[in-house]
Amino acid sequence: MRLKAYKFRLYPNNIQATQIKKACGCRRFIYNWGLDLKQFELQKGNKLSAIDLANKLPDLKKEFPWLKEINSQSLQTTLRDLDIAFTRFFKKQADYPKFKSKHKSKDSFHVPQHFKILNKKLLIPKIGEIKTVFHQEIIGTPKSITVSMSKSGKFFASILVEQNIDNPELKPLNIDKTIGI
Repeated sequence: MRLKAYKFRLYPNNIQATQIKKACGCRRFIYNWGLDLKQFELQKGNKLSAIDLANKLPDLKKEFPWLKEINSQSLQTTLRDLDIAFTRFFKKQADYPKFKSKHKSKDSFHVPQHFKILNKKLLIPKIGEIKTVFHQEIIGTPKSITVSMSKSGKFFASILVEQNIDNPELKPLNIDKTIGI
């Protein structure tokens, strides 16, 4: 099995573009909220997992009703991304997670399920059918979509698919003839 991503241009209408921007803003808000809460709990000697944070989302949605406008799985995926960032930091594989800035970070959000690839359109939960230019055939089983917005205001969708292609077998190394460059 192999994973491959295909990137396509999206052409949302004005309402859909606003929803995508809201979803990106909610992702940033949830990431920063989770990072703040994790830092606070770490100072007290407690560790919070992505599941602990996800269990707090319903109460957070009551406090901030605009979070209900966004697909809940996208918010949960954001918390998993934060958890991965902390894991990588503690394994000394990355720097300490930083707060996301509206002006510096790439705007995107993840759609892990309940999306559909239609003829010339992508169906994304709570956003609707978005006109999409599919410039190549998608080969494999779609697993998730990441919707992003460039600094110039263009929208894109990266579709992650699982392909039934085995990785090639590695050739055996000949110690006498192999060199590293």
